[in-house]
Amino acid sequence: MSDVFDSFRLNGRTAIITGIGPGVGEHVAKGLAQAGAKVVCAARTTSNIERVAREIREAGGEAIAVTTDVTKTDDLDNLVAKAREAFGPIHIVFNNATTGVIPIEAGIWGNTPAVWNDAVASNLIAPYRLAELSFPDMEAHGKGSIITVGSCGGFTPVLPSIAYGGVKAALVMLTRHLAKALAPSARVNMICIGSMTPDGVELEAHKGYNLAERNAIKRFGIASEAVGAALLLASDASTYTTGSTIFVEGGRVATVS
Repeated sequence: MSDVFDSFRLNGRTAIITGIGPGVGEHVAKGLAQAGAKVVCAARTTSNIERVAREIREAGGEAIAVTTDVTKTDDLDNLVAKAREAFGPIHIVFNNATTGVIPIEAGIWGNTPAVWNDAVASNLIAPYRLAELSFPDMEAHGKGSIITVGSCGGFTPVLPSIAYGGVKAALVMLTRHLAKALAPSARVNMICIGSMTPDGVELEAHKGYNLAERNAIKRFGIASEAVGAALLLASDASTYTTGSTIFVEGGRVATVS
């Protein structure tokens, strides 16, 4: 009998992960590397991604860092090219880069045209473009997995970040549309991540939103708590799952009242 954990292995697969900072992106990158994936770390802050890639290599994994602003088309083209150059065909794309949250004191009219444009570019256009760029590989090998990172703001209003919430809601439908369009060569799913920080401690930017109290579990999430869902969706353990959303948000959406 085969080991049940074999289906979670990612040996020989290449994973692009955007939005790598000290939170969810870093933990997912290291988690997929531990499962055997060759990881391409992407974000705007070079020092962050170089550190994460170095720590993956020091732990025995394979990883490179590619400085990337996902709102720039040329950067996305370069990211995919560098990934193929280093590791070959792309199997997994984890879309974690995001912008659009505004300070609570800005009020709803703080959602300026510039905020809207950045939110659309990072949360919608970038995942779409990365799907377009990576799908030829997935169509060839038939083992593609594209994961979008959603937010509770896309399911329940979290004022005043209307641009962020509205675009995250649109990302739900983009995920479903891509799931329909790219099957069966690639599966496209979402992880809805709630209030989550590297160590579970509320950040200054969260103050005033009362986020922990909105959750059934009544606390902030720890970034490592997103890794299990990411590994499930990236691997063959979820080969019959596409167009779906896994909620890793302390029960905020499911228990809203």
